[in-house]
Amino acid sequence: MKKNKIAFYLISLFLVIYSLFPLLLVFIYSLIPNSYIPQNKIIFSLKNYIEILKTMNIGNYFINSVIVSLFSASINTLLSFLAAYALTRLNIPFKNLLNNILLFFNVVLILGVFIIVPIFDIIVRLKLFNTLTGLILVYTSLGLPFSILLFSKFINELPKEYEEAALIDGFSRLKIIFKIVLPLIKPALISIFILQFIGYWNEFVFALTLTNSELKRTLAVGVTLVSASSNFEIPWGSIMAASFIALIPLIILVYNFESLIIKSVSS
Repeated sequence: MKKNKIAFYLISLFLVIYSLFPLLLVFIYSLIPNSYIPQNKIIFSLKNYIEILKTMNIGNYFINSVIVSLFSASINTLLSFLAAYALTRLNIPFKNLLNNILLFFNVVLILGVFIIVPIFDIIVRLKLFNTLTGLILVYTSLGLPFSILLFSKFINELPKEYEEAALIDGFSRLKIIFKIVLPLIKPALISIFILQFIGYWNEFVFALTLTNSELKRTLAVGVTLVSASSNFEIPWGSIMAASFIALIPLIILVYNFESLIIKSVSS
């Protein structure tokens, strides 16, 4: 028994180190000036951070990412919660067909790069190209199938007796949704919001395709532009510094809401 515990702790320790090592490596290299990295010299400095803050619009990219991710995740969470409630609790026609369509789109949207051309065409026709509104619209729409399926899972696990009792007491359906159901699935709501926020924050392909100006780029796109800031060598230190800045909000979110995220994914 003792040997099994030791083996378990050793494996757990290995997995923790294996998971954190890339993050630690990014942080260490972000503190080494670009000129010292090819020479294998380890001299720690904040020079890379100061340079990218001075020479690039990292602050603007960061704000754009916050706006897009926050609004997209908020709208997505609200709409998918209401849609999931309708699919699980209301007698709507073609319910099974709608659920199958959701499953289909959930699979298709995993390979979202294959639908980027029609989405680009729609955004251009709506005159939303190179706007944060266009990105928010696309992100919210693409994330709906996944969120609806997750919410449906959680709502199905709730006992219907509370809602039936509330209907007898004269509660409206809307009041039941926000006064009874919503508080019961609050952990799920928070975790789905966080999962979507992380996904939108890291999204690159659509952000690159649907924006083309410095003012509208997100941080995921901005980080890739750091490599183009030098004509003679790859500025690894600056790239790592920009990458670590992009990771900070995600580290904070995951650290504070780890249990909720794991619960949602495992469900």
